[in-house]
Amino acid sequence: MKYIIRPFLLIVILPYIASAQVGYSDAGAHANSMGNASVTFEDVYSVQNNQATLAFVENASAGISTQNFYLIEGGLNAHYAVAALPTNKAGVFGLSANYAGDNTFNQTKIGLAYGRKLAENVGIGVQLDYVGTKTETVGTGAAFTFDIGLLYKPVKNLSIGAKVFNPIRAKTGMDYEEEIPSIINVGIAYMPSTKVTICIEGEQNIQDDIRFKAGAEYNIIEQLYLRGGYLSNPSMLTAGLGIKIKSLNLDFSSQFHQQLGLIPGVGISYKF
Repeated sequence: MKYIIRPFLLIVILPYIASAQVGYSDAGAHANSMGNASVTFEDVYSVQNNQATLAFVENASAGISTQNFYLIEGGLNAHYAVAALPTNKAGVFGLSANYAGDNTFNQTKIGLAYGRKLAENVGIGVQLDYVGTKTETVGTGAAFTFDIGLLYKPVKNLSIGAKVFNPIRAKTGMDYEEEIPSIINVGIAYMPSTKVTICIEGEQNIQDDIRFKAGAEYNIIEQLYLRGGYLSNPSMLTAGLGIKIKSLNLDFSSQFHQQLGLIPGVGISYKF
């Protein structure tokens, strides 16, 4: 039976992985638990999610995270590794690596990022990307593109973020010349109190309908965060926990699709 079910699931899931993972603002279990509404997050995963927010990272940091799609045997996964290095006056540099898929179809994205403050409340960022695509039947391809981002804080406790991935509409480099998704993210984050953060974001892939993302976080105690969210296209509910132990952050996420099931995730990051 699994030899019948698995190919069917691959047909349904792989287009989603190809378009919804590489290049999107969804790195880290923190983001995954809040509906992937992360274009305003100021943490080490900014290297992937919005390079402009990287400008506000004050400590050298590193992190890894992973997701397993719908608990499929043999593994349809998304893995992230990120690092950020602030300098005294030259801004913040970052490095990211992202793998999504399995042996049948997968994409790898490696990025070198830079973020800098233009003012105390404005940051910009850019990332140069290598995107490699591999399929079991068609072969492999490689391409280069870039991200560009902006973060603006008009008033206290409010942030507005925007990011564009692949504005040049680079193609995969494979024989059939499929385009890598070109994606625009715009979102806001509001903190009504020191313990609560609310995020709302819109995401537009020029080949698909707009995607809505929303998430909320509640800092129960100093070391513990409770999170939840929603994202559309496809429609999923999300939830998770964050645990802070001094300079170490542990994040756990769960995303639920009504037909396909559960996407668990876990991440760890450390501030040096």
